[in-house]
Amino acid sequence: MNELRATRALITGGASGIGLAIAEALAREGVELILASRRQSLLEQAAARLSAQYGVRVLPLVLDVCDGPQVRAQHAQASALLGPIDLLINNSGVGSDYLVQDLPESEWDRVMNTCAKGTFLLTQACLPDMLARRHGTIINIASQAAKHGYARANVYCAAKFAVLGFAKALREEVQHQGIRVHTLCPGLVQVPPPACAAERKPGWLQVEDLAEAVLYTLRQPAHVQLDEIGMTGI
Repeated sequence: MNELRATRALITGGASGIGLAIAEALAREGVELILASRRQSLLEQAAARLSAQYGVRVLPLVLDVCDGPQVRAQHAQASALLGPIDLLINNSGVGSDYLVQDLPESEWDRVMNTCAKGTFLLTQACLPDMLARRHGTIINIASQAAKHGYARANVYCAAKFAVLGFAKALREEVQHQGIRVHTLCPGLVQVPPPACAAERKPGWLQVEDLAEAVLYTLRQPAHVQLDEIGMTGI
């Protein structure tokens, strides 16, 4: 396999679940990490454990991905401390369970801002350094809801469709400037992870499956461009 095309990664939603599994897989490969989340206590615990276990620098970053000024300020701070980020994992997301006629406007804003606006803001913050160096990878964690509609998941589907469309447009802008843009579209993922194999849900993906997909993507040679990767459990 080729070496990983990453030395320094920023992962949103990195304190638990999918984000933490991706962080662990990258730390195992020697990648330095910036873990971003609003949950300071979980962040600090995760950062301390990964740093001690794998001997890499891990910076916990308390961050609201919906807040543009905060995103830009925290990105600048993280880059000053660790150096330029060459891998961005847009993983922050939140769901909602309403029929369209019952969906509060505030709930629409909460989901759209977290999933779609957050992806835009983090990408916009990281992109200038990547373009200047002509090197970088952006991986978005979308969903099968980015490709299919599901009842009572209307705003989540809309937000993930937006993430996928944004990624496709971004790829057209930057793919000839050394920047890779990929999107993972998983089905149901068991979060939190089960304590043992017997507790695994049939038909559900596990967080480590997404981590392995990220590593696979990062190991592709320079002339290979992957489109979105669909993933479902059996």
